[in-house]
Amino acid sequence: MPRSRRPSLPARRAAALCMAFAGLCGALSGCAETEDVAAPDARHTVDATTDARPTPDARGPDAALPDARVRDASGGGDGQPDAEPGDAEPADDFGPDAEADAGGADAGLPDGGGPAPDCRWPQGRGEDRGTVTGPPGQATLQVLGDPCARQFVMSTTAARRDDLPANPRNVAESAAGPHLRSRNAWFDALYTLARVEAAENGVDSIRDFAFNDGNAVRCPPGGCFETGRKWNYVWTRDTAYSMDLGLAALDPTRARNSLEFKLSERRSGGDLQIVQDTGTGGSYPVSSDRVVWSLGARTLLGWLRGAERTGFASLALEALRNTLEHDRAVVFDAEDGLYRGEQSFLDWREQSYPAWVAEDVGHIGMSKALGTNVGHLSALRLAAELAGAAGDADAAGRYAGWAEALRVAIRDRLWQPDRDQLAAFTTTTLDPSPALQFDTLGTALAVLHGVLSPAEAAAAVAALPQVAAGPSAIWPQQQQTPIYHNRAQWPFVTAYLARAAAAVNNPEVLTHAAQALLRGAALNLSHMENLELVTGAAFFEDGAFSGPVVNSQRQLWSVAAYVSLVHQVVFGLRPEGPGQAEGLRFAPYLTTALRRTWFAQTDELVLADVAWGGGTLDVVLVLPAADEGPGDAGLVAGTVSVDGAELAGALAPAPGHREVRINLVPAPAASGALTPVADTAAWRTVYAPRVPRITALNEAGGRLTVQFASGGDDAADLSWEVLRDGAVVAHDLPGATAQWRDDATDAGTRSPCYTVRARFVVSGNVSQHAPPMCYWGADNGRIVTFGVDTLQHTGGQRAEDHGRPHIAGWGDPEHRITGPEFVASRTGLHLIQATYGNGAGASNTGITCGVQRAVVQRVTDGMEVGGGYLVLPHAGSWDRWLGSNFVPVQLTAGERYRVVVGGPDVRAVNMSAFEHFATYTGGEGGRSGTFNRVNIADLKVLSRAPSP
Repeated sequence: MPRSRRPSLPARRAAALCMAFAGLCGALSGCAETEDVAAPDARHTVDATTDARPTPDARGPDAALPDARVRDASGGGDGQPDAEPGDAEPADDFGPDAEADAGGADAGLPDGGGPAPDCRWPQGRGEDRGTVTGPPGQATLQVLGDPCARQFVMSTTAARRDDLPANPRNVAESAAGPHLRSRNAWFDALYTLARVEAAENGVDSIRDFAFNDGNAVRCPPGGCFETGRKWNYVWTRDTAYSMDLGLAALDPTRARNSLEFKLSERRSGGDLQIVQDTGTGGSYPVSSDRVVWSLGARTLLGWLRGAERTGFASLALEALRNTLEHDRAVVFDAEDGLYRGEQSFLDWREQSYPAWVAEDVGHIGMSKALGTNVGHLSALRLAAELAGAAGDADAAGRYAGWAEALRVAIRDRLWQPDRDQLAAFTTTTLDPSPALQFDTLGTALAVLHGVLSPAEAAAAVAALPQVAAGPSAIWPQQQQTPIYHNRAQWPFVTAYLARAAAAVNNPEVLTHAAQALLRGAALNLSHMENLELVTGAAFFEDGAFSGPVVNSQRQLWSVAAYVSLVHQVVFGLRPEGPGQAEGLRFAPYLTTALRRTWFAQTDELVLADVAWGGGTLDVVLVLPAADEGPGDAGLVAGTVSVDGAELAGALAPAPGHREVRINLVPAPAASGALTPVADTAAWRTVYAPRVPRITALNEAGGRLTVQFASGGDDAADLSWEVLRDGAVVAHDLPGATAQWRDDATDAGTRSPCYTVRARFVVSGNVSQHAPPMCYWGADNGRIVTFGVDTLQHTGGQRAEDHGRPHIAGWGDPEHRITGPEFVASRTGLHLIQATYGNGAGASNTGITCGVQRAVVQRVTDGMEVGGGYLVLPHAGSWDRWLGSNFVPVQLTAGERYRVVVGGPDVRAVNMSAFEHFATYTGGEGGRSGTFNRVNIADLKVLSRAPSP
């Protein structure tokens, strides 16, 4: 098969990966015998040290990608990463010759099991420090110095991204806690590395070339967290997920400063809201996942005390109230109960959406994404709890009611029972069907936030396909798309999946996720932003599809991912949330596979010197005897005692030092296993078919015929499904099929919309949906278009440039457009749309997405019969003309109406209206002031109502 007709896949030579991933070799002392995931056949060999390093600009060789596309692929923002790839990494704590100074690799290690004199050392039989191996290379570890202040020397043969950090890399345990001691030196070393890299990301000022002309912006006293070596700003989603995953516990002051940095009032004052960072189509409301801020805020509240907790709770409630009320007006769809907006974190358009939306991103603004909706669910619940704690019962009930309705809507609209999975998104308004694409982060968050029943949640965790190297960010992968979100592991996503696995008692998925987190950090000597899916490499050479396209060392949420594995999963630290008394609960989760491999040398695990409630804790997990049998099972808390007294409920704050001892016992029967993708060399098991297209929609005798074609895959590999108005109406059509006749629809009375999707017969992987095509009657007679010369307008001016007549420079609060009167010919649903131009920024960045209120007035009495917000995203050029989203209204046949757009409206704003962006210098809407102007060429009324 020619290269152009098949995906480029490292798995084509990945049959050699064998079980190297699952075992972690000597570092896990026998885990090579575990049976947690099937492996590809070992038929070829791979030189683990020859993966190519990136090109000097660290974006990979895909020269077709414009520079401005890179930033928003990660955390919001513009252009290239903040640090150049050649920038020096901060010096490590001691030099590579430290072993001689410290007296050798074994100096000072305790023997037999007696605790060392000045620190809490677990009972056991020496310290395991073997090797970590995988196709990218092999990592080795030396342990130096006093056991109460160990120094770790990590070396790797894997090709490091940008030749950073230094190899070997040396890190030392801090004098201040917390300290991890497990007698598995790798497990402890990578926790120490996480603490070191968290400190490296702790800064007193931040900078980004798109803000303040690249000059530094001071953090509040106590500092804030930057996002990574290459991402030096504070981004909303990165910060939120990182604080939720554990950094709030390590440095509550810096965590609070970082979260508060993402709150802003209007430039005119008041209306404190959560900031949506620069992003797709000019940011909000195409992107609406700013609400994931609530995840970090909730976790932080559990680690704050007294006045700090009360003060942050009050601020959080104010910001959440205003954000939620704004979002309810602008991005909530009362028809199906979901919120519109781009996927959270998966914000690089064609990486996880169909390619046809990449330059027409209004469809992304019309999509409804799993992860983003769970973010709204989290925000509503937190607001309800904070309002209740503040004594506002009405607000608490309002938000709690909205939250429960949203939980039901997410499950009802996105759950796919035949696959035991939640769909990642619906693609666009005219195609409301869930796409059979799956998002690991969204799934994990849905499980953790109780969207599904316990049985469904367990099934969803077990059903996520996983390769030997670990879980992917999305499934299936997209063909002929560079590696970034596509074809990649993201450690912070893996950490959330680990938390979900613990929540549903799936030990196999938890063990697999833990192995992936340890391996990725060990082989790269840093907690990397992402890794290629099949090889686990920090960079995989694959021509135009090489990547990950961007990959930063010490990425904040990857650092937090390892902290989460230790704190939240293994030791189960659970601070009480808002509305509850300050307290700390313990819900540890370990697996028998990790007990008999990682922790074979000890009978205890110790997380010492944890700062809590004005004092410190040593948390000790007492392990049962190692299980020598096959398979994997869960271990959970049995009895919990504090300084010898049994603990019932949460541990209250107190000064001084206390010891918490938790006896682990077998969990009930596991809820599910792991779904391995055993043969990644069979590329159709990893990839979806390419996106098909509808080539024609023809009417004859009142019946419609849909014609379609594949995106380039061989027909013999495919079967087809046809969908009408969001429902599958034909399935299992042979791949050679090129058309389908709809005998159930009368084209004379209805305006149906169709899409198609292709399925690989061998794997069941399903393509993204084709762009929908609707039948609007003969000669599109069910669409009424009001051209520019029929529109009355205040503000803007009539112009003829950019390829067509239009109203130019229109959109300030006092501007208004009024369409001519028209008589509705049908009773029922109609859609209002504008044809617009917005060249204020590129389609992948900025803060100036156009937002305008559109209403339909009944002429006889001036009453507004319906309305909503037109979303007019960046088009990249003023010469491009696009269709806006659709505002639905119900009209009555025979009545006279007119469409009115614009005028003062408190919600008709984009992110440029907020003070946070007053220093933005990366485009329109920043230092020069609020900018919400677009060009308008026409208004349309599209009838989806049946004939009278």
